Amino acid sequence: MKRAEVRGQGTGGRGRRTEDRGQGTGVRRQETGDRSQETGDRSQETGDRRQETGVRRQETGDRSQETGVRRQETGDRIQNGGRQSGRWTALLAGLMLAAGCASPQAQFTDANWVSHVTTGKGSAGRGDYRRGADAFGRAQERARALDDAEALAVAAVNRAVCLLQTGRAAEALAGVEEALADERVSPERRMELNVAGARAELALGRPEEARARTAAVLQAHPPGVLRAQAVLALGGAELADLDAPAAERALASLPAAVWNTAPAGLQAERAEMEARIAAMLESPRGAWDWQDRAAALWREAGRLPDMARALAEAGRQARAAGASAAAGDRFWRAARSLWAQGLRDEAVGVLEEGVACAAEARDEAAGRRMAQLLVTFQEQTRPMDGKTEEHRNE
Repeated sequence: MKRAEVRGQGTGGRGRRTEDRGQGTGVRRQETGDRSQETGDRSQETGDRRQETGVRRQETGDRSQETGVRRQETGDRIQNGGRQSGRWTALLAGLMLAAGCASPQAQFTDANWVSHVTTGKGSAGRGDYRRGADAFGRAQERARALDDAEALAVAAVNRAVCLLQTGRAAEALAGVEEALADERVSPERRMELNVAGARAELALGRPEEARARTAAVLQAHPPGVLRAQAVLALGGAELADLDAPAAERALASLPAAVWNTAPAGLQAERAEMEARIAAMLESPRGAWDWQDRAAALWREAGRLPDMARALAEAGRQARAAGASAAAGDRFWRAARSLWAQGLRDEAVGVLEEGVACAAEARDEAAGRRMAQLLVTFQEQTRPMDGKTEEHRNE
């Protein structure tokens, strides 16, 4: 086993440079102006050797675990741009959120960055977009420290997805633009960033800018999933301009085989867009069917808040179609699900729609069902209210 060397940036130069790098292990020293031989950052082996499996980072208390990060063999060297060859695979599950941005399987090496991304992915997958945005924000900060353009791009895309879910479109767009400004970002990452940017532009009420971004992506002939995301963004731009036929043509431009093999979250988003098109074309029955389909797909994707909201929207479309019984059923199911998820204000609002629907139809059985669910809500709320009152009296 060859010992790892510490090399300077110049040809054959050693030791002293702003970032000392351990060869063979793929581990970088990130400390500005530090020397590889300084106190606290020394190789532990006699002869000042770094072991391939034993070298540990001293950065910010973060250590690479032997079980998690393997040092590559002697032939793996630090590349010119600071790329590390001892690779971890950070499987970024593509966060098929309502914003639809995804990152493919990408290989990154930094333990801190991977930890932040994993946390963000888990939070977003549970529908906790605020915590997801925070975690991806930490991943962005870590990528800046590492001067890693690709890692920054991945974090920016996924943070944008979370920020858009929490109404922070301007912040999402700022992160996208920062990542795009780095010429080292790969073409595929640029396509992902532009799709996320298009979503942010739509949220900011700028469909023309969104259309320009998606056109650039589609002209580059992206792979299937990314193409589906771009098509959805384009459809959203057309709907923002109230052009339902153009939105319909955008969705139809993608073959059915691509849609059918897309992740459930993307299929759900497409179903909701089809529902919006149908509603705009004054076809509430079609919109109702599409929203029912979207609810099933959101459930398959594990996105329960979106599932419940799709059910509520299906109820509204069924009500517009004159199908009061079906509408009441969707309102009741949506309210119960939202309540069980802790989204109580939304649940009460949807239940009120159900009560109004039953009253319009003079459906006493549906009215009693709604009233019974409301009593259940009140009973589950009462102990909490009592506890609050008790604290007030203390």
